[in-house]
Amino acid sequence: MKPCPSCGVQIEVNEGYPFWCEHCNWNLAVPSKERQGTAWERLERKMRDTYGQALFKQLQDSPVLATKQGMSERVASAYSLVVIGCSVAGFLFSLFGLVTWYHSPFILISCLLILLLAWLSRPRPHLFPKKAILLNADEHPTTMKIFETVAEKMGVEKGIQFALSPYYEAYTSEYGWRRGRIVVIGYPLLFACTPGELTALLAHELAHCRNNDIRRSALVSHAQRILLNWCHFLDPIRDEDDEYHFSFIATFSRWIMRLLFWFPYRLLAVLIHLYWNQSQRAEYEADRMAAQLAGSRNLISLLQITHMNDVVEPLIARHSLQKQNMTLGQHLHETFSKLPEKEKMRILRILERSQQSMDTTHPATHMRIAMLLLKDAPPAYQISDGEYNKVCQEMTDHVQEKMEHRIIDDYRAKLA
Repeated sequence: MKPCPSCGVQIEVNEGYPFWCEHCNWNLAVPSKERQGTAWERLERKMRDTYGQALFKQLQDSPVLATKQGMSERVASAYSLVVIGCSVAGFLFSLFGLVTWYHSPFILISCLLILLLAWLSRPRPHLFPKKAILLNADEHPTTMKIFETVAEKMGVEKGIQFALSPYYEAYTSEYGWRRGRIVVIGYPLLFACTPGELTALLAHELAHCRNNDIRRSALVSHAQRILLNWCHFLDPIRDEDDEYHFSFIATFSRWIMRLLFWFPYRLLAVLIHLYWNQSQRAEYEADRMAAQLAGSRNLISLLQITHMNDVVEPLIARHSLQKQNMTLGQHLHETFSKLPEKEKMRILRILERSQQSMDTTHPATHMRIAMLLLKDAPPAYQISDGEYNKVCQEMTDHVQEKMEHRIIDDYRAKLA
């Protein structure tokens, strides 16, 4: 115990973790709000900060509204079809222009640029997640059996695939022209979880599958890609080292591009406003369904540890510098199993003050936790300690070497 330099109260010291005061929040180190990212991310972040509290209060008063699919979602789909139709029309018109007005250099260049952007925005399937490893019943029988049991209890039909990625993440996606659904779990996150947290993690991602959240947003995602391509193409370059940065020509060209950029950016803003509400509701609904199976406390604990990159990164750094006497997975499991409750409290305080979320499509994490606290649901099912240990053992036996090499190589590449 040491006295707080600010209020003087004796506070607990946990070696290896930030020293802070839970009484006066001294040294809490709340990060500043994010301002960077793509045009889509900046708009979604603005929506979250502006309207997130209003949506939270609405769902707080009437939780059943989390499943409501309003007119805005249907309008977003129709709006997306118009954007896609305009892109197709632009592609066809450019082909016509190349054939008819090929003598005009200006029209020729304009048509080629529109063709290029239409090609980049073409419908195409999602690729299999980069650096991920697909799990199968031959090499991972126990893991697949446990994961499929959770899927069955969540009411999800067969056909869901599971994969491991080298990142500290978890998400649901589709890949290929057949749009096969896949739940991706980060290798570091798998070992950081307790059995209850892993149950909550699987239940949340499988809830998205059951509600068809990914497939409902396919049209919107394609329209988003079209508008983002236009935004990236027209967004003026901000290069402070450019020797012509202060020249008249550079300034004039940037203003012209800024004016042209305004049109697709506004179209993107309209799409965000139409679909944002439903995407946020989808997360609250997936949380509600996951809590019914895995319990509110397990899901809250999971939401807290997903923001603990500052615990994971030093462990990866240690393994990238020198060989350790245990695997990275074992090291993560040991560290998180001994995680002080005060550290979880620190993360919760930071989340409340910084409005952080998993990404811009998710509500602020502290609001998700507050929603779960409204109704403390006990766990209806939980992966047992023995089953969890078998899962970890299968990961160690079959994918540990390959996955940890990818994690360490990725970490070293970021430092280079």
